Amino acid sequence: MIPVEYGTMIPTMDRREDKVDTVPVEILRQRLEALTLENARLTGEVERLTTVDALTGLNSRRQFDAASRIEFRRTLRFNLKLSVVMMDIDHLMRVNDAYGRIMGDKVLAGVADVCLRGIRMTDLHARYGDEEFCLLLPETDRKGAHVLAERLRASVAGLRFQTDKRSFSVTASFGVAERRSGTDSIEGLLEQGDQALFKAKCEGRNRIVTWTEQVGEFWTPG
Repeated sequence: MIPVEYGTMIPTMDRREDKVDTVPVEILRQRLEALTLENARLTGEVERLTTVDALTGLNSRRQFDAASRIEFRRTLRFNLKLSVVMMDIDHLMRVNDAYGRIMGDKVLAGVADVCLRGIRMTDLHARYGDEEFCLLLPETDRKGAHVLAERLRASVAGLRFQTDKRSFSVTASFGVAERRSGTDSIEGLLEQGDQALFKAKCEGRNRIVTWTEQVGEFWTPG
């Protein structure tokens, strides 16, 4: 047996050189571009989900609040007309109880579609509550808002929804309010629209009420 001194390299019978896989620069560039595009798509989808109600396609409450404040300031600056239409689907809970939540969602989507097809591109819209929608109408007085509300009311009443055993229809109630000289905030205008909507529901639903001082008095408890 031949001794081996420390530090001496021992030859091997099968010595293989380490191999490193290399990827062409062009392929790496394409992969990076694909990742960038996918990241942008996902970012856009997240932003869309925060600004649009997925069920109805209407703007989210958060998106509407931000846009309506901008529109209200523009209205004040140039002394323009501005009206709001608040609407509520009548007795949607009964639909959920009788036909299930899935059918209730179909009603929400169908009524929202009526709204989207019935308004102008410059109008703001939102799903404001569970079954409550809000429409803000720039450069529109209360008469014009009432005309729109009546058209939407008739269109909603004309919808038919089909279940396994029968078809049914729904109605909606509307509250209209126009910005007046004493209304100095978008919140005040929306509150007036909500007061008018509340009165429409109290008076039997499937109708339109336009806000007046008397409606405000009706709203006040006591």
